Amino acid sequence: MLAVETSHCRMLLVAFVLSIFLMACGSSRDQIGFISDRNGNDEIYVMGFDGTNQIALTIDATAKSQPRWSKDGDKIAYLVSNVGKTSVRVMDADGSNVVTPFLSGTVVHEYRWSPGGERLAMLADKDGKKDIYVADFIDGVVEIIRVTDDEEIESLGSWSSDSEWLSYSIFDGKNPGVYIRNPDGVDLVRLTNTQDLSPIWSPEGNLIAFVSQGEKGMEIHTVNHKDLKREVLTAEVDITSPFRWSPDGKKIVYVSNRDGNLEIYTMKANGSEHRRLTRNGVNDTEPSWIDNGEKITFVSMDRGDSEIFLMDADGSRQLRLTNNANNDFSPN
Repeated sequence: MLAVETSHCRMLLVAFVLSIFLMACGSSRDQIGFISDRNGNDEIYVMGFDGTNQIALTIDATAKSQPRWSKDGDKIAYLVSNVGKTSVRVMDADGSNVVTPFLSGTVVHEYRWSPGGERLAMLADKDGKKDIYVADFIDGVVEIIRVTDDEEIESLGSWSSDSEWLSYSIFDGKNPGVYIRNPDGVDLVRLTNTQDLSPIWSPEGNLIAFVSQGEKGMEIHTVNHKDLKREVLTAEVDITSPFRWSPDGKKIVYVSNRDGNLEIYTMKANGSEHRRLTRNGVNDTEPSWIDNGEKITFVSMDRGDSEIFLMDADGSRQLRLTNNANNDFSPN
């Protein structure tokens, strides 16, 4: 009898340890990071998918923006603004082990995690000019690589799924268009020659979606980086950035004011089956896919201040996640 009880206890212990291990592995993946000014300053918070357990990860006098998880959910990067200068910081998912800013003394405007989460691409203002850099911080050693070095003003796009390419665009200047380049600064390829912004790689890797100036406003286009075939997805529809590919690359979520105010829409990757998801009579912005594309978070001005909502990918079951008299935004 004692042997049976001992064996049963061991099984319970193993099950308990395994459950703790799974909780530890999955906890950061089951959280939404966001910005809130509820304590008088723009700070980074996390919460569960149902809006519970809202916890501040940063508390100091600097303004925070653009929180983004690494792919494995172990780290969060964000921008910090202080005395007119903006830099990048990286911290563990619980707010600990904050890494000192990269490119100290420069102004960082945008950044993107690499798919593996070991590098950051950055649009930074150094020596009075904006260029793209890559920071590699494997094993605690930071190496900075300059990707572009010209007089043009770039807009940072994203990494390709295999980390072999970075996309970016030039909207104004002598050579406007969408470009891709190897992150070590070689193999420059020009894909378009029009005024384009925000070139984002699809998850499957062939298409790059971007915003282009059309006759009636900003449109979403795609270009195939192999054969340069270009498609218009939202002709004669004025859209606003940002837009997002679904994790499987089959849909794009975007924001448009086609019905009188900013609302959230989805469409298939070929530009068909446009679907309006929000009908709140107020501006709804900042859509972001979560839960493997099953749900979408967004920001709504439903009660005068910005709050974060969650809905199914078809627009149903909209749930308010934050509820206070302050502003909550930038869900990721």
